[in-house]
Amino acid sequence: MIQRIQSLYLLCAIIFMAIFAFTPYFNIVTPDATYQLTSCGIEATQVADTGAAVVVASQNYIVAIVAGLIALMSLVAILLFKDRIKQILVCKINILFYITLYIVMGITAYMNYTDLHGVSFTTTTYVVFPICALITNWLAITAIKKDEQLVRDSERMWTRNR
Repeated sequence: MIQRIQSLYLLCAIIFMAIFAFTPYFNIVTPDATYQLTSCGIEATQVADTGAAVVVASQNYIVAIVAGLIALMSLVAILLFKDRIKQILVCKINILFYITLYIVMGITAYMNYTDLHGVSFTTTTYVVFPICALITNWLAITAIKKDEQLVRDSERMWTRNR
C-alpha cells in the first residue's frame, strides 16, 4: 500500500541501498595506484605506470549480500502492510543489518588497506547512503507505530460506543 507514508520511507531506504550497492564507498591510495572499494570488490582506478583502469581480482561479496538483505527486508516490510506488528519487527531486524553492514564495511576496508599497503584512506559521499536508509527505516518505524496506535484508539472508541 504505497499511499501510507511508511511505505514511502521504506521505498526510499530501498533506493538508497540500491545506489549504495553499485557505487564505491572507500578510496585507498597506494604508491602504485588508487583503488576504489565497492560492495562487490576492489578495483584500481588510476595506475601510476599506464594510467589505465584495471580490475583487481579481489572480490568480496559480503557487503553486497548484506546490502541486498537490507533492501529485501525493506521490501518485505512494505508487503507486510496488513500486519503492523510484524512490519515493526522486520524494520527492527533491518536495523541490526545496518549495524552489521557498517562493521563488515570497516573490516573489509581495513583488510584491503593493510593488504595493499595504503598510504591514505578516504571515504566517498556514498558511504552515508546506508545512514540515510537507516534514518528512513527509523522514520518508517515511528509512522507504523503511529498507525498502530491510531487503529487501537479507533477500536477502543468502537467498542465503547456499542
